[in-house]
Amino acid sequence: METTYSLKKLIELLGKNQFALLLRIIFERYPILILGNHPNEVDNLLDGVISLAPHRHLFIFFNDFIEPDEHQQLIQEELDDFNLPRTIFSSPSNASKHIFNRIDQLKGWVIGFNLNGYSKNEIIQKIEKIEEKFLVILMEQNGLKLFLYGVKNDSLDLFFEKKLIDKAIQKTEIALEKMKRVIKKRIKSTPSNEVMGAIMRFDSEEEKIRTNVFIQEVQSFVQAGMRALAILSRLDLLRELGFKIELSGKTLLETIDYEEVSAERILQLINAEYGVDFSSCIRGGKAVQVGDRIDGFWG
Repeated sequence: METTYSLKKLIELLGKNQFALLLRIIFERYPILILGNHPNEVDNLLDGVISLAPHRHLFIFFNDFIEPDEHQQLIQEELDDFNLPRTIFSSPSNASKHIFNRIDQLKGWVIGFNLNGYSKNEIIQKIEKIEEKFLVILMEQNGLKLFLYGVKNDSLDLFFEKKLIDKAIQKTEIALEKMKRVIKKRIKSTPSNEVMGAIMRFDSEEEKIRTNVFIQEVQSFVQAGMRALAILSRLDLLRELGFKIELSGKTLLETIDYEEVSAERILQLINAEYGVDFSSCIRGGKAVQVGDRIDGFWG
């Protein structure tokens, strides 16, 4: 029986820390390689990973595009218009063998590989010729294993991702408990344990609630990044025109009305999503923390 890799299933298989790492890699838009011996299972996991990026526009290799110039056009359209949803590229296991002679950059790709056609090391070596940083998910009989290439695990702050997981679990439990409580209050006579157990099962509802909470939290984070982008891009323009502008991280977070993460994490999100580094627009220091300054040429 083929596995459906739902949000709950992925958290169970990977555990909190490894699932948080997977989420961070998705936010960073590093390539993700899924390696396994069974093509259908590989593609099912591929779909599960793609579902963790509800804010992205999906393009499927050998379905939505085939030729290198088509891929380049999609990339250029994204670069030209910050208002477009960021892309995520998917390559099912039957198409991935064509990547190496057609694609020269893999940012935002999730790629499935059938290990019956290639060895693990051969695939990794080929990918290393295209991208320096990427994540490998190895499918084994006893579970999933993650291997990060080109990035040190401890260099990635997973605070937000772990917090997101906790919120999805806690809010789901609260919602289910409320539903069960309402039903219990309205039962006049106690049914058999078998009937009661069947009534109180909310398996499909639990998954939907958990997924909805997850999507809402991801979208809130991404939308906060968009608001920060709107502010920082204008500050950056003023800096180019010669204005001296200093903005504290605290003020940035208060302005975008999102204080779930640090200003540094918002800057990292913007860099990953839009390829723009606004770190020069944010200053620390006592003077900035007391009150942000915007000075022109004449003081």
